[in-house]
Amino acid sequence: MARILEATSIAGAMVVVVLAQQAPVLAQQADPPLSTTEQNSDEQPTSPAMTLPEVEVITSPEPTPKQTKKTAQKSTAPAQAPPQPVAATAPTGPAEGTIQAETATSPVQGYVATQTATGTKTDTPLREVPQSISVVGAEQIRDQGAQSIQDTLRYVPGVVADAYGFDSRTDSALIRGTEAAEYLDGLRRTFSYYTFNYRIDPYFMERVEVLRGPASVLYGQAPVGGIINGVTKRPQNEQGGEITAEYGTFDFKQVKFDMTGPVTSDGKWSYRLTGLARDADTQVNYVEDDRYAIAPSITYRPTTDTSITLLGHFQKDETGSSSQFYPFAGTLFPNVNGRTIPRENFAGELGDHYDTDVASGTLLFEHKFNSVFKLSHASRYADIHNDYTSTYSDFYTGYTDADQETVNRYGWRAITDTQVFNQDTNLEAKFATGFLTHKVLGGIDYTNFRASQGTASAYDTGGFNVYNPVYGQGSWAGTDCSGAYSGATTPNLEVCSYGDQKITQTGLYIQDQMRLGNWIGIVGMRKDWAENESGTTVKKDDAVTYRAGLMYEFASGFTPYFSYGESFLPVAGGPPSNPFAPQEGRMYELGFKYQPLGAQWMINSAIYDIAESNRVVYHSTNPALYGRQIGAVAIKGFEIEFTGKVTDNLKIVTGYSYTDAQYDDGTEVDGNQIESIPKHLASLWGIWEFDQPYLKGWSVGAGVRYIGKSWDDHATIEVPDVALFDAMIAYEEDHWRWSINAKNLEDKEYVSTCLNRGDCWYGNARTITTGLTYKF
Repeated sequence: MARILEATSIAGAMVVVVLAQQAPVLAQQADPPLSTTEQNSDEQPTSPAMTLPEVEVITSPEPTPKQTKKTAQKSTAPAQAPPQPVAATAPTGPAEGTIQAETATSPVQGYVATQTATGTKTDTPLREVPQSISVVGAEQIRDQGAQSIQDTLRYVPGVVADAYGFDSRTDSALIRGTEAAEYLDGLRRTFSYYTFNYRIDPYFMERVEVLRGPASVLYGQAPVGGIINGVTKRPQNEQGGEITAEYGTFDFKQVKFDMTGPVTSDGKWSYRLTGLARDADTQVNYVEDDRYAIAPSITYRPTTDTSITLLGHFQKDETGSSSQFYPFAGTLFPNVNGRTIPRENFAGELGDHYDTDVASGTLLFEHKFNSVFKLSHASRYADIHNDYTSTYSDFYTGYTDADQETVNRYGWRAITDTQVFNQDTNLEAKFATGFLTHKVLGGIDYTNFRASQGTASAYDTGGFNVYNPVYGQGSWAGTDCSGAYSGATTPNLEVCSYGDQKITQTGLYIQDQMRLGNWIGIVGMRKDWAENESGTTVKKDDAVTYRAGLMYEFASGFTPYFSYGESFLPVAGGPPSNPFAPQEGRMYELGFKYQPLGAQWMINSAIYDIAESNRVVYHSTNPALYGRQIGAVAIKGFEIEFTGKVTDNLKIVTGYSYTDAQYDDGTEVDGNQIESIPKHLASLWGIWEFDQPYLKGWSVGAGVRYIGKSWDDHATIEVPDVALFDAMIAYEEDHWRWSINAKNLEDKEYVSTCLNRGDCWYGNARTITTGLTYKF
């Protein structure tokens, strides 16, 4: 029988506190509460906690308060609470709802992510990973108006986001002086050259994560500088959606939508459907940027311990080559007559195109056996067809006239069919040995990359004026399926034969995340077997890679760390008689992470030392199909970034990086800075959200990006530094959001990079895009 201790009336509500007489018994049966970190990461409690007597609070009904913008629900959740995976809290969809605890695959609340799986393959707090990681969430992607993966990375330190300027064919980011590999949901997505791959739109991403440094112990085929891992939007149990219409510079027209919710009343089945359609021109004449993509997905949760998700992605891109490969004179500096080639001038032929069709399917499976063991599986099959026809200036020869206006041209055709299957299966075990807690992960992954490519080429000696282009009047010579030809006004790029490439890789890995009081450690190792087949030649390699890291977590939120890692990266291609050997590397990193308890901001910083061998570079004076593998590169650097909410109104993302990246191979480029890698990068982005009654819902943002000067690999051509400005204005209410974004606000004409072989790339022109979103 219960005793009523106290009854009071507060603001018209009657609060009755009831103390159960059986409280001592209940207290003995109660489980100890988890810490905040343990609730987020599904850790086991490390110590018992005092349990208070159970109380029953009875509140009399009162009028429901009017919902504000931040708490208004867009829809009604199912009557019966659906079962959830143990490692995750109840997800949120596009609709605004109550804030849920973050997981490694859930939406980022604001700009500061707290969880990640990219650095460990387990759901782990970012502050407990002894390696440098940046996370760009969907809110930041939206605020900055990102239309490509390159766009999302422009404010991430240590990353050269637009390494080759404006390129309609591919995303070309460099991390710590190394070409980045792209992963999607933990499985590698890009291989070899761009014609074997496709661009994915950031609108399909919940978050984009940059892991700096080696990741081969977990992923096998990973470059030493780091990887980019996209986490796709997944089905949620809260009904919601949005549809957006956008218009912008270069006749940019785009419609996109995202909707999700439960399929059944018991919440076991949920769906998501995301898509977009784009019709757009670009800053280069006759080069379009059209895209049609849709991503259906469905999740089945038969129990609270099991989750099965199927993700589909279907995409069709119709564009061309915006890279014109213009010579130094006329781009980096004026020609002999003081003229500069307009960046909109097109050096190709009107039939040029770069068309890609993609179909892929991904399976994600997770089952928790008990409080110790959890099994996870991810697999994907992707089929990619690319048809590429390009006409571009002969930058090897340069100008053919004294006025530096006329060039000869190459014609190139490649038809590529690529199939990629990869899978990753691992078992996680959580246990303790005395005072030392463990989270052990062991797994096996497999990759099968196959490609068939047919090519054709031709050469135009008719002379093409890059300042006053005239099309269809060349003098082309080449070889088609009927034999040699010459004197043609347009190139005959008929593909007659195909060559095959194949890479297979199998890896076994094990990792242990440990904790002893405030000390956090991680060790791991991996064994890889790789086979690279080019034509009739097969090259087999194997390697063992290691990683280790140690951190100490101070009560203030300051966590210094030291880590070591190795990389192993099979490389597709190479001469048929001698396929490329894998790239191998190692890195030492010393850094810290700082986030005081309760702070909505975080500071990360690191210094590092990288060495890599077997890097592929291109011949400086030979337009052959194959590059060459040099001895080594040495990269040292420093990075620091601040992300988060400074006040209730102000969000900031800022960073700086210094990268000393040198060739270290004893050849003619020994000691030179690696091409296209600026030593200095800096950026600052801020958003101010107004809270005055007459400005409620309005926000303004601005950013500046500084890109330091860079060189070609022979240190003879210097590309000047540049500062670029971005801005945005937005208004948002319960169901509507309007925004306008400007990039390169001053419309600066600048060169992004130049190569010793003789060509340069223009940077992105100013773009202004406005959009209207309806949320439901």
